[in-house]
Amino acid sequence: MAVPVFGVLESGHTLDNQGQAHPTVAIDTSQFPEIADLARVHAVEGVGDIWTEAARTENVLLLGIRMTRPVDASFVVLFDLTTDRPVLEDAANDGVLVIAHTPPERAAEDQPLWLAVDIDREALRRQLES
Repeated sequence: MAVPVFGVLESGHTLDNQGQAHPTVAIDTSQFPEIADLARVHAVEGVGDIWTEAARTENVLLLGIRMTRPVDASFVVLFDLTTDRPVLEDAANDGVLVIAHTPPERAAEDQPLWLAVDIDREALRRQLES
């Protein structure tokens, strides 16, 4: 089974309705509608079970995300540590990463559902420190 790998298009922070900032990455899921639909599924059926793990080589960090409930799905997000490290450090501190599958500049108008993923903080910290 092939697992889709997504490069980060943009990284930064998204403000929620209460004004709290959350570390966020934008990925292009246009070729993988089943991944794009995960936020809707989780909004309707609940968060379910999510696991993450991180691996690093030089200035690249791979964040593997596996879900088993309410649906079975896996994918990898590829980060460039020269540009994305601050967002990853915030994700490790906050324990969550928001994954946007629509362009951030359309967010205010489209109000899409984005996927918030609980992060294994310690595993991510270990990779950021190595």
